Amino acid sequence: MRFIARSILSLTLLATLGLPARSDETAVKRMIDEYAQAFNSHQIEDVMSFWTESGVHIDRETGERTEGRESIRSDIAAAFEQRPDTRIFGRITRLRLIKPDVASVEGEVTVSSADDPTSVNEFSAILVNQNDKWMIEEIEETPVAPPASSYDALQPLAWLVGTWVDDGEDARVETVYRWTPNQAFLLRSFAVQVPDGVTSQGTQIIGWDPRSAEIRSWTFNSDGSFGDGVWTQSGSEWLIKSSQTLADGRAASGTFVLSRVNDDEMTLKLIGHDIEGDPQPASPTVRVVRVPGADKAPAESTETE
Repeated sequence: MRFIARSILSLTLLATLGLPARSDETAVKRMIDEYAQAFNSHQIEDVMSFWTESGVHIDRETGERTEGRESIRSDIAAAFEQRPDTRIFGRITRLRLIKPDVASVEGEVTVSSADDPTSVNEFSAILVNQNDKWMIEEIEETPVAPPASSYDALQPLAWLVGTWVDDGEDARVETVYRWTPNQAFLLRSFAVQVPDGVTSQGTQIIGWDPRSAEIRSWTFNSDGSFGDGVWTQSGSEWLIKSSQTLADGRAASGTFVLSRVNDDEMTLKLIGHDIEGDPQPASPTVRVVRVPGADKAPAESTETE
């Protein structure tokens, strides 16, 4: 039954993450998307139509091996009944076609629910193409030890510490990332400057949520707007799914795509943006560069910002 709370759910997260654009890999993504819809709707027969009859799950921690579609079906059906509020988060680290009809997917999944401790697991899956349909042949999973501290959990973002600028045609945005004194959080402060002066500024707090086992952020802007976000890593990119309350009270949402080009350069783009449900145009990609000599920013003072 540990299978329920971990690996089988890992495939549903793949549908939310970008995969390589080759046609076969696109077909794999489409299959996983359909699988996720069936799983999240708790349609057990639809879910099982994506498994081969010889499908296998392997738990590397316990050595437990679940073989066959019917055995897997029993586990998933029990999961639907016992854990209807399960939530998953994750990222893909590798996807490749072994052969035209065999695909390998590797990644990391975080699973949380009200009744179970949050768990993080590395997984690998083998998908096969049978009669022009991609299906799940095997999943293996291994638990990942939780971060020892918030500082450890935020290490994948430590490269951001320093001062950054992006120059647009009409404005210059300066951003500073730094650690708090106890290094439990990253602080981001930013200011938008135009030739006549500073037009807006804000502060963002980035931290580790041990309950949901994810990196989250909270942003406060000088115009009175505020918001929060959930950070998910996908290779060299960070997807920041954000929601915001605008200064006039309207609700907005979108996903920021932060791409690390190298240690001194990144790009930022907003996609899937809407205001009160009305779609908005995606933002242009902004190039952001590190200010030389300012990459060792000191920790924040103990005074309230």
